[in-house]
Amino acid sequence: MDAMQYNGHSNLQTPEMMSLEQATLARAEQALETTHAAMAQQIARLTAELEAARLARREEHAERGRLLTRLASLLDALPGGVVIVDNAGKITESNPQAERLLGEPLEGEEWSAVEARGYYPEDTILEIHGRRLSLEATHLGDNGETVILFSDITRHHTLQDEASRKQRLVALGEMAARLAHQIRTPLSSTLLYLTLMESDLPKAQRQDICTDVRSHLEHMEALITSMLGFVKGHGKVTGHVGIEAALNDAVQSCTADIESQAATITMDSCGPAPHLEGCHDDLVAAFSNLINNALDASTTEPNITIRSRIRNNRLAVIQIADRGCGIPTAAIDRIFDPFFTTRAAGNGLGLAVVAGTITQHGGTIRAANRPGGGAEFTILLPIKPVREAYAEIV
Repeated sequence: MDAMQYNGHSNLQTPEMMSLEQATLARAEQALETTHAAMAQQIARLTAELEAARLARREEHAERGRLLTRLASLLDALPGGVVIVDNAGKITESNPQAERLLGEPLEGEEWSAVEARGYYPEDTILEIHGRRLSLEATHLGDNGETVILFSDITRHHTLQDEASRKQRLVALGEMAARLAHQIRTPLSSTLLYLTLMESDLPKAQRQDICTDVRSHLEHMEALITSMLGFVKGHGKVTGHVGIEAALNDAVQSCTADIESQAATITMDSCGPAPHLEGCHDDLVAAFSNLINNALDASTTEPNITIRSRIRNNRLAVIQIADRGCGIPTAAIDRIFDPFFTTRAAGNGLGLAVVAGTITQHGGTIRAANRPGGGAEFTILLPIKPVREAYAEIV
């Protein structure tokens, strides 16, 4: 009886236990299916991301390839040459223009061997195969490579030489005209002296005339030497010029004309001390031109005043004035222009030459009419104080 009751009790629990197990299994199966679905979604998302990354990388490679192709095309199309030199000094890359200008072979060659095909007239200029190349080198970061860019400047150099030659010819023409004008004054004086020597003169007077003629000839020789130096590209001989000495020499060079016209020259000098840096002969020629203009502007017995003074111990003021006919008002602004003249027999170079000489010495010149009649030319020139000039001489 007891045994039967036990067995019956065991059979009553089995369906419940089975139902519990089935519920547990169902829940586990549902969880597994949810996890599987989530994993499938994750795999699908990762697959999509991977595919997108693959496509992006493929596009990046394609874009890089296009850029490299475009860069290679640009290098080939450049009008200038390009070579890349490694840290060992060998050429690793070059463009067709480089090969055309430098000659083949290039890649694998030592850059120094390629340079040896030509020579350097200047630091960054290479003459090679009859052409002139401008070079510029740039280092590429830390890898030791160097990019050398060069362009063909042969035509530019040729044009520059031609322009320089033309400028030299123009300068030669101007200097020839200037020389002819400046020589005319001492030459006229020399001819006048020679005419006087044809007459029966005392020996002492003939000796004085010979001395003056020699002085004029030496002055003309100095002018010619100065002009030739300019044409050859050399600077003029400069030094300390005494203002009083230059003015006295200018008056001396015009002595023949002064005496022939019975002119009166009044000198008011600043003294021998002031000096300026310049060419003595050029300044003498400039002052002589102004004195001769004053003589030509006067009708009878010219009266010329030459005055020099120092302003603020730094500036020389030189004034050359006459009592002649003065300067036409309309011509004052153009009086220093080349080939402009108010005289029928003039060539318009005298005052232009004077202005050029004064400008070369760092000074200025201006013209004006005097209230009482006549013209006055005022020259301003920078000077060296006495102590500075003395210190340089010592």
